[in-house]
Amino acid sequence: DDDRLILDQYEGLGLSYDSKQVEVTTDSEQTLSAFTYTALDIGTSIPPYHWYKEHVLRGAIEHGFPPKYIQFIEHFESKPDPDQERSERELCIYR
Repeated sequence: DDDRLILDQYEGLGLSYDSKQVEVTTDSEQTLSAFTYTALDIGTSIPPYHWYKEHVLRGAIEHGFPPKYIQFIEHFESKPDPDQERSERELCIYR
């Protein structure tokens, strides 16, 4: 619960995102309760930062998403993060 409060602040709960309870099914057919963040302002008018797109792209590749979906992510518009330090911190996990 303490980590959730920190994550809520980091993700901008109530400002950029809302939190929603969901049920997910594992490969072994086990149903689990989880939460996800959903964007409050949806659309392509606010592109993600390059580093965020990189996280999504690498996750999709790692988890074997279909090639067409990988291409969709690759071509999705993104923008540089004005906070260069944050960008470097986010991308350093791939070094």
